[in-house]
Amino acid sequence: MKENEYLEPLGFSQNEAKVYTTLLKHKMLNGYEIAKLSGVSRSLVYDVINRLVGRGILFRLEGEPNYYKPLEYRELTERIRRENESNMSRAEKYLESLACGEENHDYVLNIMGVDKSVKKAVELIEAAEEEISLSLWRMEFDLLRDALEKALERGVKVYLFTFEEVELDGAVVFSYRICDAQKLFPYRRMTLVADGVQCLTGENSGERSIFTCTRNHAIVSLATDEIVLNIFWYKYMEKRGLLCQRNTSGKFLRTLAALAQELDISDDMTKNFIVYDYQRRGGNEREER
Repeated sequence: MKENEYLEPLGFSQNEAKVYTTLLKHKMLNGYEIAKLSGVSRSLVYDVINRLVGRGILFRLEGEPNYYKPLEYRELTERIRRENESNMSRAEKYLESLACGEENHDYVLNIMGVDKSVKKAVELIEAAEEEISLSLWRMEFDLLRDALEKALERGVKVYLFTFEEVELDGAVVFSYRICDAQKLFPYRRMTLVADGVQCLTGENSGERSIFTCTRNHAIVSLATDEIVLNIFWYKYMEKRGLLCQRNTSGKFLRTLAALAQELDISDDMTKNFIVYDYQRRGGNEREER
């Protein structure tokens, strides 16, 4: 039936659609006539009529018997339109509140591939309002430079830690300026912390790269602590006059070895065995440049 096809999506039951369209065609009818012409049984028709009267879609004319008139169709459709717009607006606000609330919850998102990871890093930089801390390599820095410059223009503080030569006007840069830093590590890791509440960290190994983005407080704190500890170590070496304008990996490793001996740091006390073993095995093969 056509009345069902058009009116049921607007909130009418099958019988309500039959009763309303019957009255719209015949203008005014009593209950018996409505049942006869609409096809709704007499045992059900008065319940349907009363529901529609209660909703202001039918009007009852008191008498013996009672007669009924329909709400004019233009008024009906306009009322439904307003109600739908109001309901949609309320639903949108409710869903928005849920979505905003979810942003404050812990989550861990794994991102596959360098391109997607860099894109996510740009999103975090663009959304940052106060502070960005980054530990990265020259290649990733070049990909993020534009976003970082725009963040600085917005008044966001930017702190960079890197082993390679990196310069960015307006940012606070801690750079060992090692010309062949890629020889020092078996991987290229990047860590970004935005506003102290969200971080992105992972290793650049091409399309097989997996980066993790999260608001989990423990993980964000660990990422922040790593950057801060690297900066502390850098500042200590700088204060001791152990840094050159242009370091080499070989010179850097010898400096680390001397400091480890001076501070009584044994092999089993290193914080990262993978990196330390990699550097120790290759240290003897590197020539100072």
